[in-house]
Amino acid sequence: MSYSCMPNMQSKIKAHNTRVIRNEKQETTPKKMCNCRVKGSCPLRGNCLISSIIYKATVSSDDTKNVYVGLSGGPFKTRYHNHTKSFRHEKYSTETELSKFVWKLKKEERDFEIRWDIVKRSNTSMRQSGLCNLCLEEKIEIINNQNTLNKKSELISTCRHRRKVTSRVKKK
Repeated sequence: MSYSCMPNMQSKIKAHNTRVIRNEKQETTPKKMCNCRVKGSCPLRGNCLISSIIYKATVSSDDTKNVYVGLSGGPFKTRYHNHTKSFRHEKYSTETELSKFVWKLKKEERDFEIRWDIVKRSNTSMRQSGLCNLCLEEKIEIINNQNTLNKKSELISTCRHRRKVTSRVKKK
């Protein structure tokens, strides 16, 4: 084997040092939690970029409060935009139980307000049952909430993250 085919020691050390410095910069740089243009309009009050959460949307209208429990495996802001899209465009009105309820209020011409809160943080790592922690935590929250908009059929649904997590395991 000739020496011309092998990287020299200087290039190996330089690559190693670059990798170490890059990792240190990533650890010291705080993660951005919100990228809303107007900070006062952030749905989660400065935490809209948080991932892997169980969230609660409380819909207040007149003297009633209804709760919708959901999950977001990716950034919450992406999930939030999907919800708001279904509130604005009637063709998406049946996407979630929350959007069905909002459109019902709109048709009755009732005023309403939605407050978004983080219930729990979790992850999508799989358990032996084949369900991820995030999906199980969401189901527990749906059971624990009395006045929920969620359908009970959501309790028997399969894990949405199963394919993503199992493909991640196979790649390793």
